[in-house]
Amino acid sequence: MLPNSQKLTKMKNYQLSIILILFFFCSITSIKAQEEETTDEIQETPLKIGIKAGYSLGKLSSNTDNIYTQDYESTSGIDVGVTFEFKITDLISVQPEINFTQRGGERNGFQPVTSNELSDQLNQFLPFINMPLVTDSNPLYATFDSESELKYLEIPVLAKFGWGDDFRVFAEVGPYLGILLSANQITSGTSQFFFDADGLNPVIVPNPAGTPPFVGLPAQSLEAKTDTKDDLKRVNFGGIVGLGISKTITDKSELFLDARAAYSFNAIQHQEVFGQSHIGGVVFSLGYAYQIR
Repeated sequence: MLPNSQKLTKMKNYQLSIILILFFFCSITSIKAQEEETTDEIQETPLKIGIKAGYSLGKLSSNTDNIYTQDYESTSGIDVGVTFEFKITDLISVQPEINFTQRGGERNGFQPVTSNELSDQLNQFLPFINMPLVTDSNPLYATFDSESELKYLEIPVLAKFGWGDDFRVFAEVGPYLGILLSANQITSGTSQFFFDADGLNPVIVPNPAGTPPFVGLPAQSLEAKTDTKDDLKRVNFGGIVGLGISKTITDKSELFLDARAAYSFNAIQHQEVFGQSHIGGVVFSLGYAYQIR
């Protein structure tokens, strides 16, 4: 027979074991209930996936007087992408996107010619007539057409505010990250070359006829497509603002139309000799979205 003290100890051990078992089962039940509640909340969070395509009006802008960045006009292109809209409340959604977009600008008329658009023979001749070599900081000038063609993969994360039911008006704002896919400078036309920005001092060459000893260099073709990707930063970031309207088609699908403006916060050039340009643009898009959850 066990002493009373041992009996009491054994009873306490049994009681403690029962309490621990009950606590274990209560904890498991509580964790399971929380998991089910979390799962229900996730399943109830609306998610819309959409596709869109639109017209992009790109623009290169600069607040400096650099000769390479002045007077650029807008160019047109395409903008296509995928949207993911997570609805937080009836008013507010978060909308990440993955977009392919075309940016850039064009400049036509009298402008500087970069050194990679000239022949080596011209630079070899210039010291003969007492003229400095042509470089990007000391260019020649000509009359031609030039277009900067830039293609980006852009990833915006937008806060979206909407009002209405069947017809819904919305506004969107947020940052974006842009990854440069390709960059080309496309030039065209024929022109004489000049040493000065006023077009008063033409480039001269020896006269084959002998008299006079020098004549103006005849007009040269400037047809070229130059890869400029290495001259530009591979990543840029900026902001987007937009307005739009959507129309419900079924309980889970809708059509939407939006217009937005984008502007990069950082300059796109590596070297300041080519100026400090910021890319931007206006995009008009038509899209379709479907609620999958």
